[in-house]
Amino acid sequence: MDDRNLNRRQMLGGVVAAAGTAGLLGNTAAHGAEAAAPVPPDMGASQAPPITDVKGKVAYITGGSSGIGLGIARALHEAGAKVILGNLDDSQFAEALKNFPANDPRVRTIVHDVLDREGWESKADLIEKFFGPVHILVNNAGVGRLPSLVAGTLKDWDWGMGVNFWGPLCGIRTFVPRMLAHKEGSHIVTTSSTDGVIMGTGNIYAVTKMAVTGLMEGLRHELRGTNIGSSNLAPGATTKNIAQSATYRPESLKNDAPPVAAPAPAAPPRAPAAAGARPPGAAAPAAATPLWARPQAPLTVGRLVVNGIINNDMWIFPAPEYRVGVEARGQAMAESMVPFTPMPERIAAGQNSYYRTPIYVQEIAHRRATRKRDIPGV
Repeated sequence: MDDRNLNRRQMLGGVVAAAGTAGLLGNTAAHGAEAAAPVPPDMGASQAPPITDVKGKVAYITGGSSGIGLGIARALHEAGAKVILGNLDDSQFAEALKNFPANDPRVRTIVHDVLDREGWESKADLIEKFFGPVHILVNNAGVGRLPSLVAGTLKDWDWGMGVNFWGPLCGIRTFVPRMLAHKEGSHIVTTSSTDGVIMGTGNIYAVTKMAVTGLMEGLRHELRGTNIGSSNLAPGATTKNIAQSATYRPESLKNDAPPVAAPAPAAPPRAPAAAGARPPGAAAPAAATPLWARPQAPLTVGRLVVNGIINNDMWIFPAPEYRVGVEARGQAMAESMVPFTPMPERIAAGQNSYYRTPIYVQEIAHRRATRKRDIPGV
C-alpha cells in the first residue's frame, strides 16, 4: 500500500471517529452518526422473522412469576399466546396469576430449578403436555446483587454463572432440537442486561450478563439459516425483584463467611433526574408505562419483547439512552486497532472477510429499515 492510499485510509478513519464523537456528544438528531458512517457492504437480508404473530403460540418463560419475566408473560398472553410461567418454587404463583383472567386455559405454571441441568429434559416433556410443542422460549431467570470480581468467592461465581448463564444455555440445548424437530417457526429470547453490553457495575453479575450476550450472538450466527429466531434482551432500569435473589440461593452455594469487601469504583457523574421521574427503588405502576418512564414497568418491557419477536430483532434495548455508552465502547475498541505501519494490500483488500459473520451488517440494515414500530401502549 503506498502513502497516498494509506493517507486516504487514515482520513476516512478520522471521519468515522468524528462521527462517533458526534454521537457521544449527544448529536441524536435523525441519527446523524448513521448518516456520516460508511455504508456497510450488502451481505443479504437478515434472517426473516420465523414468528410474525404470537397468537396461539406456546411460550415458556423461566423466572416468569414476577418482574420482567411476568411482564413478558403478560404481554405474550395479551397478544394471544399460551404461556407457561416457570419459577424455582410455587410461592409467587398465586400473586402472579392475579394478572390473568381467573382459570384462564391459556396460562399454566411449573416449578423449575434452572440450575438442575439433568432436569431440563423432563421439565420440557411436562411443559409440552400442557399445550404442545414450545414455539417461544424466554430464558429470563436470573440473580443479582453479586459481589465484586475481586471479593467474590468461587461459590458466588458458581451461583451467578449457574443461573444467569448455564440456565439459558441448558434451555437452548434442550429446546433447540425440539424446535427443529417440530419444524414450526420458533424464537428464543434471553434476558441479559445493559451491564451485558457496557460495563457498569463491575461485578460478577456484569460478567455473567456479558457471557449471555456472547451466547446469544453465537446462537444468532448458528441459527441464521433455520426457522428459529433469537433476541438478546438488554433492559435498563426496570421495576423488578432481583434484589431478593439471595433468598433463593441454594445452601450448597452459600458462602461460609461474608466475602471481603473490595473498594468500589468511583461512580460516573449522573445527569439530574427529569421532572416527574420516580426515585430509584420506587415502584412503577402495574400498567405499561411510557417508553421514557424510569424505572420501566415490566409490562412495557414485555411489549417491547413481543415486538422484537415478531420482527426477529437481534437485540432488544428498552432503554435507548445507553446508546452513548455503547458507541463509546465500540469506538474505544476501534481507536485501539491502529495500523502502526501500512497494511499489506493482500490484507487491506479482504475487508469483507473481517466482518467474521454477516449478522451485524444484516442487523444494521434491518433496524434502519424497520425504525417505525407500532407497539401498544409504548
